[in-house]
Amino acid sequence: MKLLFSSLALVSTLSLAQAQNFIAHLDGAQDGGGARMGMGTVSITLSGTTLTMSGSFSGLTTAASAAHIHGPAAPGINGGILYSLGGSVITLGSTAGTISGNVSLIANPNGTTFSVADQLNQLNSGLWYVNIHDMTFPGGEIRGQILAVPEPATWALGGLGVLGLLAWRRRK
Repeated sequence: MKLLFSSLALVSTLSLAQAQNFIAHLDGAQDGGGARMGMGTVSITLSGTTLTMSGSFSGLTTAASAAHIHGPAAPGINGGILYSLGGSVITLGSTAGTISGNVSLIANPNGTTFSVADQLNQLNSGLWYVNIHDMTFPGGEIRGQILAVPEPATWALGGLGVLGLLAWRRRK
């Protein structure tokens, strides 16, 4: 039994050291609905304090003029700008394009009072979103909440824990 708990501790330590994966599905409904037309998907990996983004968007009513990561905010609630995605991460000046690049987390982004630890907690709690703006919708045409993707190791670890608990109860 001691070996089982030692193995579980080792597996959980290894899974914490791995990169975390997130996804954001962007659409007009999350940004107010109505005449908003675009859509997109962004896969995000957090490694240390660097977000690596990869995805695409299409169908905007006019060319993208800006894009940001906003937060902290629950789905459907507006939050302040944390990080500008600018032309280095997103294709601006077009109704369709790619989202590809890195964002390094820093303390107090865009004049906020959020430490990097605060930001990591917000991100892991699903309180950040990606927003793409254009001239028709300067407040944002499409938006997508950034949500954690459970890793297969997490499910496996949880299953091992349940099995261990059941075996322990059965022995008693």
